[in-house]
Amino acid sequence: MLFSFLTLLHLFALLAVSLRIFSRRPTRGTALAWLLLIILVPAVGVLMYLLIGERRLGRTWMERAIAMEPQVRRWAAEIPATTVVDPGVLTTGAESVSRLATGSVGLPLMGGHHLQLLPDSGSSMRALIADIDAARSSVHLEFYIWSDGGFVDDLVAALVHAAQRGVPCCALMDSLGSRPFFKSEAFGQLRDAGVEIVEILPVNPMRALLVRLDLRDHRKIAVIDRRIAYTGSMNIADPRFFKQDAGVGEWVDAMVRIEGPAAWILEAVSLSLTTLQTGEDFAPPPPPDLAAAGVALVQIFPSGPQSAIRHIEQLLLAAIYAARREIVLTTPYFVPGETLLTALRSAAIRGVRVILIVPEKIDSRLVRYASNAYVDDLLAVGITILRFQAGLLHTKSMVVDEELTVFGTVNLDLRSFELNFEVSMICYDPAFSAATRAMQRQYEASSQALQLDRWRARPNSRRLLENAVQLLSPLL
Repeated sequence: MLFSFLTLLHLFALLAVSLRIFSRRPTRGTALAWLLLIILVPAVGVLMYLLIGERRLGRTWMERAIAMEPQVRRWAAEIPATTVVDPGVLTTGAESVSRLATGSVGLPLMGGHHLQLLPDSGSSMRALIADIDAARSSVHLEFYIWSDGGFVDDLVAALVHAAQRGVPCCALMDSLGSRPFFKSEAFGQLRDAGVEIVEILPVNPMRALLVRLDLRDHRKIAVIDRRIAYTGSMNIADPRFFKQDAGVGEWVDAMVRIEGPAAWILEAVSLSLTTLQTGEDFAPPPPPDLAAAGVALVQIFPSGPQSAIRHIEQLLLAAIYAARREIVLTTPYFVPGETLLTALRSAAIRGVRVILIVPEKIDSRLVRYASNAYVDDLLAVGITILRFQAGLLHTKSMVVDEELTVFGTVNLDLRSFELNFEVSMICYDPAFSAATRAMQRQYEASSQALQLDRWRARPNSRRLLENAVQLLSPLL
C-alpha cells in the first residue's frame, strides 16, 4: 500500500513538474537535465526545481523591469549623435557583431575612447584609488564581491576621504557575494562617512520558493566623474588574502580603464540595477560634454536574467562565426551550451586557430567535472586547450583576429548567460586587442597544453563521472 502511494506520488510529481517545464519552454538540454534529475531522485529533484528551476526575480522586480524598459530605450535613443559611430566603418564581421549588439540592448557603437589594459589586480586597484582620490563630482561603484583586507582597506579609505570632501559616492554590493563584508569594520566606515550603499538582490531564505536566490549581480563597474570607468573581472578583494583556503592559489584578474562616453553609459547601466532594487525612476543625469579622449570604438553590452533571451551568448556566437584567423578565450569556468560548443568546433574545422585558456584548479569540483566532459570534443578538431598553472585565472576575455575584443564579467557558462547580471565591453580597436592578446600570451607561457592521446588514456570511471555531471551542467 505504501509502495503504491509513493509510486503515485512520484508519477504525480513527475507529471506536474514536466508540464511546468514544457509550459516554459527552456532549452532542450536544461529540460532534459531536470527531467533526468526528477526521475532518478524524485524528492530531491522536485525540491531543487522549486528552488532553482526557474529564473524567478520576483514579481516586484519583474514589474519594475517591464516598467523600466521603455525608459531605458528612450534614454538610449537620446544618446548624443556626436558620440555615435556608424558600424559601417568596421570590417564586415565586426559590423555584424556591432549591429547585433545594438539590436539586442539598444546601445550604439561609440567613439572617442582611450583604453588602458590593467593586467593584474594590483595595478587595477592602484589606478582606481588614484582616480577616486582625484574625483571632483561623483564616484559610482558596483561589484559582486567586497572583501576587506589588504589593498581593499586603502580603497575604503579613499572612498571615505572622497565622501568627506563632499564628493557623492555610491557603492552597489551583491547581497550574497559581499555577505561577510556587511559585518566588517570597513562597511561601517563607509556608512559613517556618508557613502550610499545599495544591497542588490537581498537574500531572504523565507522567500526561496518565490524568488530564486542564486540570481546574482556579477557585474564589476567603477565610474569616476562620469568620464572615467573601469570594468573587467576583478572583485573588490585582495588576491593575497581572498579565499586562500580554497587551494587554488591567488585569483588572477584584469581590468580596463576607459576614458570617454562609455563611462557614463556604464554608470547608466549600473543605475538601471539601482532602479530595479529600489523602485526609483530610471533617470541618469544628462550626458557630460567630453572632448575625445582617444580613437577607440567601444560598445557596452549589459545582460541579465530579466530577459528570456540569452543576448550575451548570441553576441559571442556572432563574434566566433565572424572569425577568420584566430580566436583566443580565457575563462575560469567553461561549461558551454551546445550552440557555443558547435560554434567553437565549427571555427576550428574551417581553419580558424582556436585557443582556450582555463585555470588548472578552480573552486568548484562539479564545474571541473562538467568542463572536462567537453575536452575530447574540442581537442579532436584541433582546438588548443591550455591549463593555467599560476593561480585561478579569473580573467574573462575573447580576442578575435586581434581586431575585436569582448572583455568584462561573463564566464563561458550557462550561469553567466542566463542567471547573472553581467556587463561586457566590446572593443573594435586593434591596439587594445593587441594588448589583450599580449596578456593572453603571458597566460599561455604559464600554462600546460592538454594532449588528445593522453587525455583519452584517463580511466573510464573518470570519463563516466565527467559525462554524468555534464548531463546536469544546465543546473550548475
